[in-house]
Amino acid sequence: MLSELPEEILWLISKQLEHQHDRLHLATSCRRLYGALHSSIFCNVKLCGYAWGTKDTPSKNAPQVYHFLSTIARKPKYASMVRVLDLGSWETERTCDAHGYPNDFDFDRDLTEKLVREATSDETQQEKWVKHLEMGITDAWLALLIPKMTNLRKISIVWTGDTDYVTNMFVKVAKSETPVFPHLEEAWSAHWDTENGAETELMLPFFKFPSMRKIGGFMLYDGLDWDDEYGQNEPFKDVNIGCSSITDIDLRMTNATNGLQTWIRACKALKTFRIGDGGNMVSYDPSHRGKLYEALLFHKSTLEALSISDDSGGYESDENENLFMGSFADFTNMKILHIACESILERDDEGNPTQNLMDVLPTSLELLSLYDSNGTLLQWWIEQFELLLDSNFCPNLKTICVEVSSFRRPEVTPQEEELKRRCQERGVSFLVLGSGSEEVVDYWNSVWPCGQLFEHQY
Repeated sequence: MLSELPEEILWLISKQLEHQHDRLHLATSCRRLYGALHSSIFCNVKLCGYAWGTKDTPSKNAPQVYHFLSTIARKPKYASMVRVLDLGSWETERTCDAHGYPNDFDFDRDLTEKLVREATSDETQQEKWVKHLEMGITDAWLALLIPKMTNLRKISIVWTGDTDYVTNMFVKVAKSETPVFPHLEEAWSAHWDTENGAETELMLPFFKFPSMRKIGGFMLYDGLDWDDEYGQNEPFKDVNIGCSSITDIDLRMTNATNGLQTWIRACKALKTFRIGDGGNMVSYDPSHRGKLYEALLFHKSTLEALSISDDSGGYESDENENLFMGSFADFTNMKILHIACESILERDDEGNPTQNLMDVLPTSLELLSLYDSNGTLLQWWIEQFELLLDSNFCPNLKTICVEVSSFRRPEVTPQEEELKRRCQERGVSFLVLGSGSEEVVDYWNSVWPCGQLFEHQY
């Protein structure tokens, strides 16, 4: 009998079930299973991600969200158990207009109208909200559900187009005098499709939650510029310089079209920043490395790890794109630097560097990784690294890494072998890696201070 298995086995079986309602049905099938599983089921909640409903196909997302909402509304202790919320994409008014509205499903109208009245005192808004709930718009249901889970530690969101209810809900709770999510520490978001991206502005409310430490995403782009006179523009003006406790930003396939100035300047003391540029897979406008550098200057005394690269899943940067950022010599606490050589060194008309590495590096470095996009400067790097070693410019340096295109990787030269030998004598590792390879991805996941940021499991 299933109910006679040890609790550890029952928990593993429950974990393998993909959907939240399946785990809930398993737990409620008998008293023994309920006692063994209910706390773990409510600790990690995964909702949505089904194919969108249409006029001919019932939505699975809206009924799933409603059933979970009705459960925790009747038994609030279950809502307080939720620590991790993982949201797949869901239906919005826009997607329903395009694909048709899902068929109706049964729900407790009295309970639902009570929850809507608790969410807003505006009678016009109440009427509209209930109508959208009846129409099976999952966006409207989620906006009722999410604020109930006040003990959240982590949240993962796959954004669909025009998520008006959920977006406005996060803006509202971020402005609340009493924190709605006082314990939320990590937030991750992604775009629902395989092309284009979701706006980074959707995540601005998370910079106001008091316990937030890590934020990241996949296939995002920032579309708002920073105004030095007036600060952040619409839609969420409450995000000001130094207002957030976030210390770690981790982004993949993301374009810093305006330098991610709002995110970066909002942090009081940023410690780690990593971005893999998504190129024109994500947005037509490329990242603005100059504005990104200007924003990072706000954290030159606190930033410990910086990685700026082209994401292996995106298109390569345009050869005419300006990648130059500037010197990092004044980043006095930086221990890890992973960046393209074009971003830190000025060059002449023929593309040759006009500066030495020691002119642009902080002395605090422990790991230095440079990306040579054209693969022609490896010998120049070797000479520069030798100078770096001889001068003991970075006394705590433990690793030197060069990334070159796998297709342009030159043969190993005697100079490279000699540099490896000299590095070994000084206790410094020297690596040459092919950019975009699994080897590179695994390497950075192993050495990055924060590890791999929590993210949605597709």
